[in-house]
Amino acid sequence: CSCCLNSTLVACPIGCVSFVAMVKLKCIAFGLVKLALLAVIGWAAYDIRMYAIRIFGLVIHEFDPWFNFRATQYLADHDWSSFFKWYDYMSWSPLGRPVGTTIYPGMQIAAVFIWNTLNAVGIEMSLNDVCCYVPVWFGVMATMLLGGITYVATRSSNCAVAAAGFMAIIPAHIMRSVGGGYDNESVAITALCLTFLMWTYSLSGKDDNKFSLVGIATGLAYVCMVAAWGGFIFVLNVIGLHAFLLLLMGRFSPKLYWAYTFWYVVGTAGAVQIPVVGWGPLKSLEQLAPGGVFVLMQLIMLCEQPAFLKLFKLDKETITSSQKFKVLAQVLAVAAVAGSVVVAMLWPTGYFGPLSSRIRGLFVTHTRTGNPLVDSVAEHQPASPQAYWQFLYYTCFTAPF
Repeated sequence: CSCCLNSTLVACPIGCVSFVAMVKLKCIAFGLVKLALLAVIGWAAYDIRMYAIRIFGLVIHEFDPWFNFRATQYLADHDWSSFFKWYDYMSWSPLGRPVGTTIYPGMQIAAVFIWNTLNAVGIEMSLNDVCCYVPVWFGVMATMLLGGITYVATRSSNCAVAAAGFMAIIPAHIMRSVGGGYDNESVAITALCLTFLMWTYSLSGKDDNKFSLVGIATGLAYVCMVAAWGGFIFVLNVIGLHAFLLLLMGRFSPKLYWAYTFWYVVGTAGAVQIPVVGWGPLKSLEQLAPGGVFVLMQLIMLCEQPAFLKLFKLDKETITSSQKFKVLAQVLAVAAVAGSVVVAMLWPTGYFGPLSSRIRGLFVTHTRTGNPLVDSVAEHQPASPQAYWQFLYYTCFTAPF
């Protein structure tokens, strides 16, 4: 009806206005239902993770969480400098342990920050109680963040609600975020989801400024992930692989370039500040591939610059796809030769570190050392099919897709 094409609703003899109003009311109603479902999912995620606290009280359980709490207590009682220089003579007796240079401090920093903030605003809680609640709080946040990732990727609020529902109840996440289970993964999974949310968001939409700013936010979220858990290597390589696949698909754009560049520069600059990580992002074999993608991005962007194309007597406005490919091929060939020379010079010096035991454990059967502490670590051996079923339940059938 022509009445409905008007930006202002006017009286329509055939009832189009009432129909439009009814559609709007239905949209609002569905939106409220989805918000209510998200609230229920958030409550369920919180309630499930509180079962240990309801049964046993505010008690930290398991060995690693107790050590993490002890490190948190030390950070709360001392300053940052003392924490990173702390040599704990009561751990790994009789040798002791240099905690400051062997721990991922993100969870301790987050817990102390929350504890100080709560007490500053008049909510008195002991550090023990805060550490017991941290896995629960961060578990709920991870649930909501996964819903956000799904919405950005699919633009479907229905899919987002469903994804959040899965995250709230899936055993693999519950076991690492149950109340009192004060371990690195309880905070790191939230940082992981936040990093992926920022990365996907930086590549969505058409705002020319968004991908730069959100790229920086992605880098900061990644630094939080690095500080929290050694699993940051997974995040690093997934983002690098995603960007590389986009390049292979011919989807290079200023959006991808700036999002990846800001993420990698900010993230790497922050990662090397973590003592336990050090210069690993620039030395470790399992962390170098995303750096290679970063260099590739710079070379491709270089080949897009008019001033550089003039060196080949080409004009950006009239260049053909085949000419552009030839220029890129020559640049990549020169870069490959230069990179090979650098690697050949650095390799004998021991600059490049070996693959970690966790990565080797994916492909090589663990050789028993006789040390029960080392041999019992799950990351030193491949996962069994029963583990996938136990931790993922029916979703293990959909995980490959």
